Amino acid sequence: MRLLPTLALLFVLHIVYSQDLEYVEIQANEFSSYNAFSKSPPPHITGRGIKSDSLSQSNLVFDYYVSGEEYYPIESWADYYYWMSKEFAYLFNKPEIFEHFYKLKDDVQMIKYLSINFSVWHFPSTIKIKPHVELNDYQNRFSITNHIVKSESDKKYMLNQMATKRNLLGEN
Repeated sequence: MRLLPTLALLFVLHIVYSQDLEYVEIQANEFSSYNAFSKSPPPHITGRGIKSDSLSQSNLVFDYYVSGEEYYPIESWADYYYWMSKEFAYLFNKPEIFEHFYKLKDDVQMIKYLSINFSVWHFPSTIKIKPHVELNDYQNRFSITNHIVKSESDKKYMLNQMATKRNLLGEN
């Protein structure tokens, strides 16, 4: 008698955890593109604050995320990872290097940096970056589907990795 309800529960859990989450494929030179960001599904981690709506409306910016007391305009994947480097600095090896490439608007170098120095297996973004002549596979983890959150279980794994890293390093 218990077998049927147990099987039904396992089937439902399988469906929930195996559902594919959306992502889009972009070119490496679209990492700083508003158009590519606005056509992508929202990232898996966001950082909207109390003032995000009013800042977005008054400045005609796609969105604003908060880190500490500062608000960051988010209009591209480069902007998103710049905010991530502020809010989740413990996930980055020397986040100031990413900031340097961000200020130079060097998409290829930002992608290389993140591929080597972002310390979580899955990226919280919803993009896959097409292979690029200047990026080997290890320099473009965004092109490898294993590093893209494709299901709820991938997302849960990513969030657990982030929490473990935060706890190990004693971050808030």
